[in-house]
Amino acid sequence: MIAVYLIFALLFFYTVLLLIMAYGYLKSNYFITTPLPAQSPISLIICARNEEKHISLCLKSLLAQRYNKALVQLIVVNDASTDHTLKMAQSILGTSGINYTLINNTAPIGKKASISKAMELAQHPTIITRDADTFTLSTEWLNNLAQFKEAGHYDLVIGPVAIAEKSGLLWALQCVENNVLTVLSAGSAYFNKPFLCSGANLLFTKAIFEKVNGYQSHGHIASGDDVLFLEDVKKTKDARIGFLKAKSALVYTYPQFRITQLLVQKVRWAQKFKHNPNVLNLTLSLLTFSVNAAWVMAFIGFFLHVPFHNYLLVFVLLKLLAELFLLFLSRRFMTNKHLFWYAFAVAFVYPFYAIVVALLSLFLQPKWK
Repeated sequence: MIAVYLIFALLFFYTVLLLIMAYGYLKSNYFITTPLPAQSPISLIICARNEEKHISLCLKSLLAQRYNKALVQLIVVNDASTDHTLKMAQSILGTSGINYTLINNTAPIGKKASISKAMELAQHPTIITRDADTFTLSTEWLNNLAQFKEAGHYDLVIGPVAIAEKSGLLWALQCVENNVLTVLSAGSAYFNKPFLCSGANLLFTKAIFEKVNGYQSHGHIASGDDVLFLEDVKKTKDARIGFLKAKSALVYTYPQFRITQLLVQKVRWAQKFKHNPNVLNLTLSLLTFSVNAAWVMAFIGFFLHVPFHNYLLVFVLLKLLAELFLLFLSRRFMTNKHLFWYAFAVAFVYPFYAIVVALLSLFLQPKWK
């Protein structure tokens, strides 16, 4: 019976933490832009390696933004791609009429070093990073970021990222995880305790980048150009950080189509969290792993009819309800069609998937591309 008390205690603390983040998410307002576009000069940085399938849509969706092109500098860093990424970028940008710089690394140096290289050529005080495998549906994406930054005088703006529309359980698994993390990201930012962000949609000032010495404190870690950089910015006195809650600010990224690709991606991302000093991040990670491990044991224990197995079923169902509540909250913002059809299936699969990722991250150290 003591074991039952322990798993319910874990669930209690886990649910309380989720509800606090959900409250912060609900209290954070949607940002509404003004009719006139922002007037901030911006340097956009995109790092790409072997992205010939995605670079075209990425660049075209950037060029379609309703923003004064005279105020935009676009820097694309080709990190020694072995496909046609460089040629496609040259073809699109050459006739775009935008101020652009194309850096071609002859040998791969990684994302952080590529961004640092681009920062040396950045002409404007406001920097935005995007991944080459992303795109926007709204022509107001750039204007949203710039106006939000101007309105709050932010040093760093966390932009929202969504999974592109597809179908299937693997897509839904990635979608549900991303949407729940978005709620946690917005909720923690509301309490001035942000611990999540993505380099696929991130704005920061050149001044704050220089103040924290770029990626110097974590340059030896392959990933973390986003969350580890965020932690450095948070240590800076009076630094202002905001989460941009606006549909037209969404940047879309593609789901992984094979489970092996997804696991490698998640393990790569897990590396930065292992080096993240944030107490909230560590607490949530350990609590999430513990609850998922307890859920798997409870799920199996129920079918094996171990003692108190009926209590285990209650635990299984309560955890599902807590997470489905967060997914429900994200529906208005992260509008993925038909996602709820997969919600229960994902809820049952996710604990097994989370444990596998956690265990693999202890032994594997994948590099960026």
